[in-house]
Amino acid sequence: MTTQTPPRPAAAAETAATGLRRAFGSEEIWMKLAAPVALIVLSIVFTALNPRFLSWPSVSTMLADSTIPILLALGATFAVSLAGIDLSLAATVALGSVTMATAYQSGMPLIVCCAIALLTGLAVGAVNGTFIGWVRIPDFIVTLGSLSVVMGLSLIISQGKPVAIPERALTSLSTMSFAGIRVNFLLAIAVAIVLHIVLFRTRFGTHLLAVGDNPEAAKAMGLKVPRVKLAGYMICGAMGGLGAILLTSYIGSSQPATNTDYLLKAIAAVVLGGVSLFGGRATIYGPVIGAILLTFLQSGLTLLGVSAFYSPLVIGIVVIAAATLMRGRK
Repeated sequence: MTTQTPPRPAAAAETAATGLRRAFGSEEIWMKLAAPVALIVLSIVFTALNPRFLSWPSVSTMLADSTIPILLALGATFAVSLAGIDLSLAATVALGSVTMATAYQSGMPLIVCCAIALLTGLAVGAVNGTFIGWVRIPDFIVTLGSLSVVMGLSLIISQGKPVAIPERALTSLSTMSFAGIRVNFLLAIAVAIVLHIVLFRTRFGTHLLAVGDNPEAAKAMGLKVPRVKLAGYMICGAMGGLGAILLTSYIGSSQPATNTDYLLKAIAAVVLGGVSLFGGRATIYGPVIGAILLTFLQSGLTLLGVSAFYSPLVIGIVVIAAATLMRGRK
């Protein structure tokens, strides 16, 4: 009968430590849990300071307010997954809103106006993707230039004046509720589910993550890298166009001026959501929770009577802290 030699104490301790690191110390696990845990802690703190924070009317309003940041964060996720960035995202929202209002003024049906806003976002994304993918200009330079171009087009077309769109079918997207939850938020969640399927259940999603992780290796495997980048930035632009529709629905008129706060929140939500800034690794639910977290943070500060001037400061600190925590993730 063979007797099994018991492991040495040092070896046993090392094995146990390795098991604990794998179970609880994995960087991947903490990055996935960071946004949900932060959202829970934030909610507890603000509720302790003001019990009205987690009342259902307040929560419903905050979820509705997070709709546009969610959509833009989803779009930014595709750009960041390609190890890139889209600085023109907020300007795309403004241009989509303006083209939608211009079409409405010309007498086009509302559904056509919404389609034009969506196509505007797709067009901006296509231009960005073409220069980044085929011309091979760095994404930062391309999207910085398109930020200025798109913002200029928005102001030229609208002459800097908002146009009211008093269509009940449009405004109902932001006012109607289902089971106590606003329709615009439900729409954003539906889009997130579709994009999750696209990114993790389709060949295109696999190709996009491969290109973001290592473009040269992806090219060596036969992937059409410029096409993948084009499609990724077109999805990003489409989210800007969809955001334009819901922003117009929420406000009731076009918004020709660019709100840079949207871009800040989108990138911040992506970082908080655990998407790798180096490309190749992404999640969809993370940016969604990140966008909700930032909206709750801003609303909580307002509820406590903190000046709105502090909001960008706090969000900026949160982004830098999150980026610092994931600096070695590659």
